[in-house]
Amino acid sequence: MSEEVKELEMFEMADKFIKIANELVQDQSQEIGRVGAAIRYAAARFNAHDANSKSRSLEEDKEKAIEWYTDQYKKMLVENIDEHIKLNKLKK
Repeated sequence: MSEEVKELEMFEMADKFIKIANELVQDQSQEIGRVGAAIRYAAARFNAHDANSKSRSLEEDKEKAIEWYTDQYKKMLVENIDEHIKLNKLKK
């Protein structure tokens, strides 16, 4: 499977999580900030599990794992904030 196909599948999975988040905000009247916090907490829990599954000694690899996951999140967040900035400029 090509990297492009894998990336598209990852985006499709992300869209499923976003759909649930939007339903929580719209249909269940949850505050957007609270839903965002729940997503971040879920990501942290799952990524800790992911890091543990990839490590022989999570205690030894802890700082390296935190740095890697934090860097990945920051790159994704910057990319998505930049996308919102562009969309906001188009709306004006």
